[in-house]
Amino acid sequence: MPRPVGARNHDFEQKRMALVDALTDFALTADLRRPSLRQFAIAAHASEPTLRHYFDNRQGVVSAILENMGNRGKWIWELVAHPATTPTEALEEYYRVADAGMQYGQFTRAHAFGLIEGIADEVAGRAYLKFLLEPGLESIIDKLKGTPGAPRTRDALRAAAFAAMAPLLFISIHQKLLGGAEEAPIDTQATIQHLQSWLGGALSS
Repeated sequence: MPRPVGARNHDFEQKRMALVDALTDFALTADLRRPSLRQFAIAAHASEPTLRHYFDNRQGVVSAILENMGNRGKWIWELVAHPATTPTEALEEYYRVADAGMQYGQFTRAHAFGLIEGIADEVAGRAYLKFLLEPGLESIIDKLKGTPGAPRTRDALRAAAFAAMAPLLFISIHQKLLGGAEEAPIDTQATIQHLQSWLGGALSS
């Protein structure tokens, strides 16, 4: 008996996840531009109808990639979220873990992909917020919330999380993706040390 129209294969999720992994690897290594659905299909060794079957459309492909990027980064956010003994120590720990993620965990490329897609498309923008940007901010909030001497209110904690994350992300994009390492090199470690000292002192006051 033929399968009813719209019914999924028994291994639908397994095949979909294999495609998502291949598409994510492509997004993390390809040129920083918005690939067409055809380019996504070629990268995944699939056809455009196959991608539409598993993701509906290009927006679905991008949202699935961003969700997978988020899943791959959960271990970093879990490390970040552990409380510290002081706000300065919390910032030091955050920058140590996050800088490693930016350098070796492809977080810079993941954020760049999310920004490029998200600014161009509202659906992608919300997926970027949900799966990458907000979880990163929440991990910092959780860390500070459990750290003695850190701000207590939600608004203050969220402001502190933005103040901690934004410079590191911008520095990484500046140096790695915009050519800053050649055109306008900076001492990243010295800059991070200044940031953790200034922000840690501000949060403790």
